[in-house]
Amino acid sequence: MEQKKHFLQRIARVIGIGCTVIAIGCGIYLLTILDSENKVLKGSVGATTFFFFTVGIVLNTISSTNLPNLKVGNEEDK
Repeated sequence: MEQKKHFLQRIARVIGIGCTVIAIGCGIYLLTILDSENKVLKGSVGATTFFFFTVGIVLNTISSTNLPNLKVGNEEDK
């Protein structure tokens, strides 16, 4: 049975998709500057691509997991 997703999980899904889109855009830009002699620019764009790609993976994983309810209940609820 699918549990209702928490509000922060929905936000993580949106930001994760955005990070993945940014990583794809940076990767395309990196492919266009491969023949450039500027190693610092290529390294920084590559690091930016890697960062956004990994953040996208982590946030999409967080948003798709089933998190348990960790609220503390009263003794009367049992």
